[in-house]
Amino acid sequence: MRVISVDDEKIILEDFVDMLSSMHEIDSVKGFTDCDEALEYVKNEDVDVAFLDIHMRGMDGIELAKRMKVVKPGINIVFLTAYAEYSMQAMKMHASGYIMKPASEEDVRRELEDLRRPVQSESRKRLRAQCFGNFEVYIDNMPCTFRYIKTKELIAYLIDRRGAYVTNGEILGTLWEDKEVTPSLENYLRNLVGDMRGVFKEADLDSVILKKKGMIAIVPEAFDCDYYRWIDGDVAAINAFSGEYMSQYSWSEYTLAGIESRMEEDY
Repeated sequence: MRVISVDDEKIILEDFVDMLSSMHEIDSVKGFTDCDEALEYVKNEDVDVAFLDIHMRGMDGIELAKRMKVVKPGINIVFLTAYAEYSMQAMKMHASGYIMKPASEEDVRRELEDLRRPVQSESRKRLRAQCFGNFEVYIDNMPCTFRYIKTKELIAYLIDRRGAYVTNGEILGTLWEDKEVTPSLENYLRNLVGDMRGVFKEADLDSVILKKKGMIAIVPEAFDCDYYRWIDGDVAAINAFSGEYMSQYSWSEYTLAGIESRMEEDY
């Protein structure tokens, strides 16, 4: 289920988006404080449900809902408001739901279960990578365990490269920094790759690893990754960043600097 939320109160919006992001029924969520930006997004992207605050400065939620219905007739509209007097207007709009603020998870789930146009939720990605803070990788919400400790760092580096092929030499130079490359070290890297592929193959996920002669990559679309969602401007991922990125690996500092620079510029 693909969801957006629109509220001109930034803190309220962020809290609500965080709550939506934690719900298993919802596959993706994006928040907006600007109605025009939200409308443009609905024009160009698949959106199943829009949670709209009614009382907003400028264009209110009722007007925004009317415009969204024009560009996306099948969209489900759920209104949120602290003012009960707007309920009649919402009903006239044939809205899918109406929630009084502050909204609880129970309120949201009740409306999602009774949408005017029911939505079949997409299956969630089985692989999840946590990059903010210490790096972790999960399969079906369980932390992956590997034969070698260094295998997890190899996966972290491939996640960091976001689908770009990296050579064995680049991996050796990054994960072992100034250590001399020897046949023994090269063999160790082969063991790490085998360990990684074995764990993914056991879970029937071996297709997420791409290999060419002397090069390797991951399929980034296979991962639910906080860093990737941050790149896409996901509000919950932006809020989740607290100044740490793959903290246990020194080579991650270059990416961390890029994240911090963009945060300063954009947020």
